[in-house]
Amino acid sequence: MLGTIISGGLKGLTQILADRALRRIFWRTLLLALVAYAIAGGLAWLVVDYFLNFDVSWLPSIVVSWLRGFLEASVMLGVIGLMWAIFPAVFTGLSSIFLDEASLAVEKRHYPMDAPGKEPAFWPSMRRTLQFTLLVVFINILLMPLYLIGLFLPPLNLILYYGVNGYFLGREYFELVGYRHLDEGAVFTTRRRNGTVCFLAGALIALGLTIPFLNLLVPVAAAAMMVHVYKELGRRGRIVTARDSTPVR
Repeated sequence: MLGTIISGGLKGLTQILADRALRRIFWRTLLLALVAYAIAGGLAWLVVDYFLNFDVSWLPSIVVSWLRGFLEASVMLGVIGLMWAIFPAVFTGLSSIFLDEASLAVEKRHYPMDAPGKEPAFWPSMRRTLQFTLLVVFINILLMPLYLIGLFLPPLNLILYYGVNGYFLGREYFELVGYRHLDEGAVFTTRRRNGTVCFLAGALIALGLTIPFLNLLVPVAAAAMMVHVYKELGRRGRIVTARDSTPVR
């Protein structure tokens, strides 16, 4: 399955270049992400500027200047580090608005003889996406101290970061495709049954999201990749039907 995951990712990247429908989705996703991060960056700067306006007139001016500069640099580095840590969750959450269209485009291009998936109901889909985004952002914020400690133990922070985000991204993208074809119980059971495949796919997505410039293509390419993974699982009889699924409580 690892070969299917990698080839699916490459097919997704290739289709973005060749398919006008996917290119439109990519540009809309990119524009939305840029606007969101510009707003977040502006708000972060306002917060930093507000808290750094403290009264230290009793200190020598040269000390005040040095202290303000040090704190500004420290806080901004912290904000940048936090935005880097939560980038996969936020970008995926923002992109999910358009990724169902990407899945449909891949199905039409590569699997025209198969029954197409059905677009999930909007509000339940948005609820799941919001829950996913908030959960992953919260977990990554909690793990920030460990990421910082991991700077002195390089393998640790990478294993932790890609492990955590790989799990959640694999789950999110599989459900994105799965809900087009299965009910909730079947999606849950199929994902659990193919947990290793979902994790490996998610780890590859997480890796791509940390590579500058490539990360802008990754959400759309990842949705395409997961369609190919889902179809391969179906070919191998690894997709669970509603009759065999475990109810979700």
